[in-house]
Amino acid sequence: MVSDGVNIQELSAGVDAQVLGMSGGAPTWITNSSNPLVKVSKTFSDIDLDTLTMDLYTLPEDTALVNVWTDITTIFDLSTGVTIGDGADDNGFAETTDWTAGTGLTDATRGVYVTTFQTMRSTSGTTAIKAYNFTATGSTFLQNLTNNDRQLGPTARQELAQQFNAGHVLVGENISTASWWFNNAGSSPTGTIRAFIRQSDGTLIATSSTALDASTTSAGFVKFTFVFPNTTLSAGDMITLSAADMTGGAIDNNIQDTEMTNGMLFETTSTGSSYVQMVAKQMRMEVTYAAATDTQGAVDFYLQVVD
Repeated sequence: MVSDGVNIQELSAGVDAQVLGMSGGAPTWITNSSNPLVKVSKTFSDIDLDTLTMDLYTLPEDTALVNVWTDITTIFDLSTGVTIGDGADDNGFAETTDWTAGTGLTDATRGVYVTTFQTMRSTSGTTAIKAYNFTATGSTFLQNLTNNDRQLGPTARQELAQQFNAGHVLVGENISTASWWFNNAGSSPTGTIRAFIRQSDGTLIATSSTALDASTTSAGFVKFTFVFPNTTLSAGDMITLSAADMTGGAIDNNIQDTEMTNGMLFETTSTGSSYVQMVAKQMRMEVTYAAATDTQGAVDFYLQVVD
């Protein structure tokens, strides 16, 4: 309720992002363009289990995120190393302590997030601000033996497919990531390497949410991880690497010249079909499964956004 000097009257609520200010000597709702705090409330259920990220805020063009505070209202039970930053780059605001230690909005518990640069600016279009690096539990299957390699490319061997048969530890489990080791053999590869989960006849079950830019591979085998939506692997299903979206060159992938227990390796020149067994061979790979993350936790974020 406000007074115009004669009468008492109601000032209706303003719109999002407005604050109460003065104009012409009278109270009014104005856009705060200096340093408003944006409050965002989240819980553990907002964590994306595939990417271990949490969507927070869309930073408008020509604005900057200069500070972040977090008020833990219910402690999390797993996450310890959470970072807040650009949706495409998690080198952002690093936390002062882990999210399992206590509650509140103090330097001792959740305090101000700190960063090695002054601001996070959105200069072209909008920028997705996320919380990253939530802790996950789960199990890992690792086949780390290697004494050979095979090339993947757009015209020759388009896809390598590791099949998992009854009795293998991954059968019946929810697959969350698969990793392989890649080498640029000097053929100037271009385009994209993708990963899939397929039935034994090539029918697509799931596609990885991450992909490898072939041009970024280096001389010497380097591990790259593909993230899958949690997908249950059935007996006979295959986890595959595809070069169908490559546009030139080839890359090497580590192979072991022995057959996997309860598994067989296949190749094809036409991704998704016409698979031929590579006898007595298996792929070097690492697969995470039965992943889980926090089952409790709630937090309020306070984001300081300026023009």
